[in-house]
Amino acid sequence: MDKQKVGFRMRDKRKEKKMTQVDFAKKVGISTNYYASIEQGKNSPSLDVLARVAKALDVSVLYLLNDRIDDMENRVESEAKRLKNLFKNIPKTQLDVAEGLITQAARLRILLDDNWKDILENGEYEKFSQSENQVPYDRKRPIVENYDNRDKTYQSIIKQLNDLLPQSKPDRKSKLLGR
Repeated sequence: MDKQKVGFRMRDKRKEKKMTQVDFAKKVGISTNYYASIEQGKNSPSLDVLARVAKALDVSVLYLLNDRIDDMENRVESEAKRLKNLFKNIPKTQLDVAEGLITQAARLRILLDDNWKDILENGEYEKFSQSENQVPYDRKRPIVENYDNRDKTYQSIIKQLNDLLPQSKPDRKSKLLGR
């Protein structure tokens, strides 16, 4: 657990709620000095205190402990912006459908990138056996199956988005050439 990152997340959420350290510490049932030291990364809260802080902030304990969630959300947001720019010519009447597809595609793209890194680091196959008596054999790692399935879904979504784009009119030269 990175004490400073936990403290920063606590501080940011507390400030979003427009609460002072004094008011928040009272709400959680701890001293202001102790709460301030947690926010500053000087002390680690007990699991009980962390759970009370999370509840008071309306977040999960996992959110406070794990900045990977924030990182993934930021990456998804960045990818969604990239995709919105690529598909900016989708007609306004199709925008509601497109926005849902873009969000889904952005999430899948981030998962695919993470899965790919894992596959590169750990390989596509692993030794596996059903019991101690069985000779281990190579089998495809489950993450490879996940990657393949997510990739198919991603490709399908991108095709749907492409289909929402207005069809370009063939120019005169193409008509003359029969294209």
